Amino acid sequence: MKQNKYAKMLYPSPIGTLSLVADKQYLYGIWVQDQTHFEKGLGDETIEEVTSHPVLEQVISYLDTYFEGSVQDLSDLPLAPIGTDFEKRVWAYLQTIPYGQTVTYGQIAKDLQVASAQAIGRAVGRNPWSILVPCHRVLGSGNRLTGYASGVEKKAWLLQHEGVAFQENKKKEKKMLEFIEYPKCSTCKKAKNELDKLGLEYQDVHIVEETPSEDVILKWLETSGFEVKQFFNTSGIKYRELGLRDKVGSLSKQEAAKLLASDGMLLKRPILVENGAVKQIGYRKPYENLGLR
Repeated sequence: MKQNKYAKMLYPSPIGTLSLVADKQYLYGIWVQDQTHFEKGLGDETIEEVTSHPVLEQVISYLDTYFEGSVQDLSDLPLAPIGTDFEKRVWAYLQTIPYGQTVTYGQIAKDLQVASAQAIGRAVGRNPWSILVPCHRVLGSGNRLTGYASGVEKKAWLLQHEGVAFQENKKKEKKMLEFIEYPKCSTCKKAKNELDKLGLEYQDVHIVEETPSEDVILKWLETSGFEVKQFFNTSGIKYRELGLRDKVGSLSKQEAAKLLASDGMLLKRPILVENGAVKQIGYRKPYENLGLR
C-alpha cells in the first residue's frame, strides 16, 4: 500500500517551534516540538521538510494573525479527515469556542451528551491542530488551569495572550501518567488493574494504533537509564521474524528508535511513562513502589 507523502514546515512561535504538516490538500497537524502525541501516526520516512507549500503557507498566515492578537475566521481551515468519530465530534466542538473565551471539560460533556468528562479530556488531549483548533480554551472545573499536551505553561501563555481569566492550580500539579499497552496482552491487563486499584489517573495509549514517535523513543533511550534491548518485545513474533536476536546489540540508539517506531509490536509492553520519563518497562515489579502517588 502506497504511503501518503507529507510536507513539513517549522514555525517559530512565542511558545516554541511549531511543526506544521500537510499533504497536497489537508493540514494534518500543528504540534509544539516534542509535545505528547508529536506527529502521531506520521512516519518520518513520509515527511519532507519544505520551504514553501500552499496549505502550510495559509496556516502560517493564520498563525501570524493569531499571535498578532487579532480575531479571524477559520471556517476554511483545511483540516484532514482523521480521528475516530468521537474525536471528530469533540474537535468540531473545539472549533466553536470563540477567541478569548473558555469552556470546561464538563460543559463539553454536557453539550455533547457524553457521560464521561474524562473521555472528553482524552479526546481534547489528542487534538493534532494546536492553537488553531483551540484545545487550550478548555479548563477544569472552576476555570482551573489543567494539563496541556505541550505543557501547562504554554497553555497559560495562550490564554493570557487572549486576555482570558483562569484559576492557577494552587495544588501541586498532578503527575501525568501514560500507560502504553496492547489491550489483548494479559500482562498489560494485570498492570492496568493495579493502576486502577491505586486510584491513579492515567492516559491509556494503544501501543499499535498510537505508537510513540521516533523522537519520543529516542529521548527515552537517551534519558531513561534502561538498555536498548529492554525496549524490545523479545518474545514477540515480529522480533523473531526480523531476526533481531543477534542484531539488537549492535544497533545505535538512533537506529533502535527508528525501528521501534516503525511497528508498535516491537515495543516491550506495558510502558509506564511519568511526565515524559519512562518509569518502568514491562511488569516484573508492582507499581506501588514507584512513588507514583
